[in-house]
Amino acid sequence: MAMVAGEPGIGKTRTAQELAVYAEERGAQVLWGRCYEEEGSPSYWPWIQPLQAYVRRSSAEQLIAEMGSGASHVSEIVYEVGNKLPDLKPPPALEPEAARFWLFDSISTFLKNAAQSQPMLLVLDDLHWADKSSLLLLQFLALEIATSHLLVVGTYRDVELSRQHPLSETLVELSRSSATGGFRRILLRGLDLENTALLIEASAEVETTTELVEALHVHTEGNPFFMTEAIRLLS
Repeated sequence: MAMVAGEPGIGKTRTAQELAVYAEERGAQVLWGRCYEEEGSPSYWPWIQPLQAYVRRSSAEQLIAEMGSGASHVSEIVYEVGNKLPDLKPPPALEPEAARFWLFDSISTFLKNAAQSQPMLLVLDDLHWADKSSLLLLQFLALEIATSHLLVVGTYRDVELSRQHPLSETLVELSRSSATGGFRRILLRGLDLENTALLIEASAEVETTTELVEALHVHTEGNPFFMTEAIRLLS
């Protein structure tokens, strides 16, 4: 598990996209989940999206083999499971804490099984907007994937994280789990002068001057998004 952090526009999502291309070229399957900033999104939304995508492209036989008895629990948040497995019985009535545990265990087991035949990259984008339930599932999964063929990559804005932010607590727990699940935090920072010059040359197809590079670097602080917009306006 790895978390890619940095300010807005620094290239977190783009870095994950490049990793996804790299993974697909080497035979891995890639699933994406994105958090939604505005109110109204359901709990577990960043998990529902990738699981829905996987279920839609899988056969009923494959889902039965990979989900096993946990299919009924997964169907509680991923309704496509019920569409693919119409004879599925509802999960037993449980107390909320117990129901959440079996949901987490079922999803973790499913993802590990799905990654057995073909390695999997799961990207969870913009985790600073994730709901508490989604973050708890992330913490649970971190303890379960040490020997699996599953890589989970999350992105988040570190400038928006206070100590009271729900993701801050999750990052602490993920760090504690690093001994068993493997966890890395990757901080993206602005481009240096050399790479600023390369970006200008690649974007505008012009030869740079020291003055131009330094001026753009000062005004954008090396942020690739702001730099690209500045280059476009100057062009």
